[in-house]
Amino acid sequence: MDEQSIDKNETLLTDESAIPGGSGESLLEITVPQKGKAPFAADRQDSYFALFAFVLGFLFAHWVFFSWHGWGVTVFTLVFCGSVTWYLLKKGVQITKTGWFWLAVVVLIGLSFGLWSNNGLAPLHGLLLFGSALYWILSATGLLIMGKTSNFIVLDSYNALLVIPFGNFGCQYKSLALLGNNRLGRRRHLFSIVLGLFLSFIVLAMVFPLLMEADSGGFARIVNGILTGFRGLGEEFWEVLWHAILAIPIAAYMFGLVAGSAHKRGTDLFKDRAEQMISAWRILPMLTVYILLGLLCTLYIVFIGSQVPYFFSAFTGQLPEGWLVYSEYARRGFFELCSIAVINLIVLTISNVMSQQPSRNSIALKILNLLLALVTLVLIATAFSKMALYIEAYGLTMRRLLPCVFMIFMAVVCGGVIALQKWSFSITRLAVGTGIVMFCLLCLSNPDSLVARYNADRYLAGTLERFDVEILYRSGPAGVDAALMAYEQTDDKILQDELKEYLLVQQQRADQVAGTPRNTWERAQARDKITEYFPNGYN
Repeated sequence: MDEQSIDKNETLLTDESAIPGGSGESLLEITVPQKGKAPFAADRQDSYFALFAFVLGFLFAHWVFFSWHGWGVTVFTLVFCGSVTWYLLKKGVQITKTGWFWLAVVVLIGLSFGLWSNNGLAPLHGLLLFGSALYWILSATGLLIMGKTSNFIVLDSYNALLVIPFGNFGCQYKSLALLGNNRLGRRRHLFSIVLGLFLSFIVLAMVFPLLMEADSGGFARIVNGILTGFRGLGEEFWEVLWHAILAIPIAAYMFGLVAGSAHKRGTDLFKDRAEQMISAWRILPMLTVYILLGLLCTLYIVFIGSQVPYFFSAFTGQLPEGWLVYSEYARRGFFELCSIAVINLIVLTISNVMSQQPSRNSIALKILNLLLALVTLVLIATAFSKMALYIEAYGLTMRRLLPCVFMIFMAVVCGGVIALQKWSFSITRLAVGTGIVMFCLLCLSNPDSLVARYNADRYLAGTLERFDVEILYRSGPAGVDAALMAYEQTDDKILQDELKEYLLVQQQRADQVAGTPRNTWERAQARDKITEYFPNGYN
């Protein structure tokens, strides 16, 4: 080893005399050189958060990962947001305004898990919470490629999901190594023992099955004798143990994301090349863009103009001539129109991002953008009217409500495209902001309950021929209030029996999760109401 290497390695061992004040408050650097990355410099805040990351990992594995239901998700969200915010502030991170906005989004979505079951939003509910949390950390630490939500949102999401957490995956254990120093913790031996046991258990879990397969019988007898005393521990013990093991990689992932973002380590994979990427994308000749958008606009105008009575009859609440069944008319072309609207927005995005000139420099491109956005709005309105007619005839379901919400979102984006031809702003930020706000409102509004109540009100008012109890089952406990109302007011004995069966099933399911993290405020309230109404159950 040469002298230069020796000197470099000696910097890893920092004695108290080299630290100002000689206290544990000082920064201790663990310089583990990595190709393309700066060394990870850990301090006491990093060490404490690294240790607490195991708690976060266990809570996620035990309450969230396998269920995504109930107040356990809410508690984890609040603990996660609170601890990460504390850590970032302690590290001196100046949380951006966008970061505070996304923190509010994460908290609100997390709260909705503890309030309502939101069966109709699964699995979108959980995916949006996870994605929002990742994006919050990236925006809070100022690591978005353009400093804010932009056309690079896909690359930003890729950074938050994979690049940063896995690029800093081992930093948690580098931070934990500081706890072995007397200035930060006196129980270094205990920590070393616990860490060794954890790692040994992981290795044994992989090796043990292989040994059993290769065993001739003697080893199995020894193992069976040892395990006899553990067989009475029950499934809960083994579940907790498994979740504790699973918490180890989850904690490393969380710490890698949060600490890597705070230290800005390995976070510039795309940032330095953003401007070059924007320039590189502008490869489409303007004539190509004009032909593409012009032909699309002409096609849609001819298509709509050729069958105006068919498309616009839904606005009047009547079936077009030759149609006898509402469901057939509503379904015919609905999803096709929605798909066309989505394709149009994608074409508009690609055309404007990849054109050799931006729209602000081309009047022709502005006109074509405006025309295609207006045509798309017409298609969205037509599809919306068909769905409204379908709901009027057969009632509301989550499968009918969610497309309506999505069409409203697309209409807002189309309106943004129209406004963009006059004013300058980020259409991407408008789309992302509108989408996440609409989703938060949807989560907090308990849409399953709205669906059930709408159908019950219409049935009791005589404007809905049949009350579909199957919709209540899909709503879960959210349909209990509507079911009790219909049960009290209907004269249909068959419907009453169906409603009673649904209510008692919900009572049984509520009993199964009572006192567990999978329970919700809504489910607990529903259980109390059903028990009060039917104290004797099925009797």
